[in-house]
Amino acid sequence: MSSEPLSRTIEVAPAERPHPTLALVLGILAVPGSTVAWDLPAGGLYIGLPLALAAILLGSRARRQNAGKGRATVGMVIAGLCIVQMLIWTAVSLAT
Repeated sequence: MSSEPLSRTIEVAPAERPHPTLALVLGILAVPGSTVAWDLPAGGLYIGLPLALAAILLGSRARRQNAGKGRATVGMVIAGLCIVQMLIWTAVSLAT
C-alpha cells in the first residue's frame, strides 16, 4: 500500500496579486480629479476623492504583500496629498 493521499487538491482560482502600478495610476489621476474638476458642481470630491481612496487601499495592500513597494508608496503619498489639498480647499471655501 502506498502512503500517498488518494486525492490531491487543485488550486482553481489564481492567487490574488496586488496592483502597485494601478495604485500609482489612480494616485496620479486623483491630481486632476481634485484640482481641475474642482470647478464642477460638487467639486473634486466626487472625482478625486474616490480615486485617491482607491489608490491608498490598493497601495497599502501591495505594500503588505511586499510587491512593488516603491510604486505603491508613491501612489499612496500622491493620493494622500490630494486628500489633504481637498480638505484645505474645502475649509477655505467654507470659511470665505
